[in-house]
Amino acid sequence: MNTFYRLFLRLRVFFVFLILEIITLVLLSNSSYFQQATVVGNIRLVKARIDGIWDNGIYYFSLKKTNEQLAQENAELRSRLQYYQEKSNTPVEATVTDSADAPVYSYVSARIVANSVNTLHNYMTLNVGSQQGIEPDMGVIVHDGIVGLVVTVYEHYSLVKSLLNVNWQVSAKLAGNGFFGSLYWDGKDDREVILTEIPQHVAVHVGDTVISSGLSSIFPSDIPIGTVNSYQIKGGNFYEITVSLFADFRKMYAVHVVKHLYRDERKTLEASKRYE
Repeated sequence: MNTFYRLFLRLRVFFVFLILEIITLVLLSNSSYFQQATVVGNIRLVKARIDGIWDNGIYYFSLKKTNEQLAQENAELRSRLQYYQEKSNTPVEATVTDSADAPVYSYVSARIVANSVNTLHNYMTLNVGSQQGIEPDMGVIVHDGIVGLVVTVYEHYSLVKSLLNVNWQVSAKLAGNGFFGSLYWDGKDDREVILTEIPQHVAVHVGDTVISSGLSSIFPSDIPIGTVNSYQIKGGNFYEITVSLFADFRKMYAVHVVKHLYRDERKTLEASKRYE
């Protein structure tokens, strides 16, 4: 009780001022129509500003949920797009079979929770795992590039070998003419990779687009990767092409894990071919 009394004594001037302000506002608002309108207008203005701050706060804290919903929708749309692309490229005589009418790839949206770009062997961690159907050797992509390959899977997390890893390479091709080769990172610049095994008789130009070849069960074809920055003949009959990446690995947040729905069947078939 004594504490409350001492606090009241300290703030008595403030309380007297506040009471007088309230009385003044009441008297002003009741004295004339103009003053009443002014007071009410100011009150509404303050309320509008408070409502605006509140709405902005609610919007900010709901961004995480919104981003997750958009990522899931993007994954579903990508699956449908890939399905129609593959169906349009299927020979007419094959469209009557069940496999021609079924999608080949599906996608799982994920978020990067850890990422490295400053070493020669870079990895990233995703917030999805076996509980979401993730398995080793699945590809990881973004809308503008190849990201990496799943190498280790736990129940709720996955470890991905990044494209920015000198111990991994992927098949890629020139979009204009379809010639394919091996794409790898040389460990120098995190915005550039190297495309090799393109014959020197092939017309190559700075600015040409490089895309995924689709010659493996890891990635679909025609995923944009980057553009030709420079090239030179190396190793006798082949180009060494420097490719500027579309994707910036330092700014990645949301990705998609690629699930080839017939991967095991394809692997079995290709493994049996080796023993002939």
